Amino acid sequence: MERQWQYHRAAGEPDLERLGREGWELVALRGDEWIFKRPEPDPAQRFTLEQRDAALGDVEAHQAVTRHLLNPEVAALIRRVNHTQMLLVADRGFPVPALPYVIDLSLTADIPTIPQVLAAIAPDLPMDRLILAEEQQAASPERWAEHQRGPVRVEALPHLEFKRLAAHAVGCIRTGDAAPYANVLIVGG
Repeated sequence: MERQWQYHRAAGEPDLERLGREGWELVALRGDEWIFKRPEPDPAQRFTLEQRDAALGDVEAHQAVTRHLLNPEVAALIRRVNHTQMLLVADRGFPVPALPYVIDLSLTADIPTIPQVLAAIAPDLPMDRLILAEEQQAASPERWAEHQRGPVRVEALPHLEFKRLAAHAVGCIRTGDAAPYANVLIVGG
């Protein structure tokens, strides 16, 4: 199979360092025109380069795209939460009840936190309200205030009632959150 070449022409002095990193080799100078060549990539390389160039070409456009969950288990669990059903997002110390679906995302203390998980799943899960333990107001006032400022209505129950209600959730996402009484029940909208 005969080798195929790509050619690149540049007027004025080009960025030789960048072109070299991209595999271009200088083959001719004609006045102020620089001519480079490089072997044409195989299809897999070409697709990869095109995808990279598209991704790097318009970073702002890619950041504006709706985020999608990367974890397939979390995405599947989110799709199971229907109108009026609940999803438990638990901190690292909550005694998770025996639920059909439990996903443990905890890595270390506060990685991830419950607010981080809520922010990640919010675009994919319509929420009617959040249910919190009322003890959170005294034990974690910053977290309490953060939930109150959020776009979703908040209800509070005594912690023991919260634990009883959590047993009726569709599933649970366990986090590494270390804030006291950080647990949240999300009611699907």
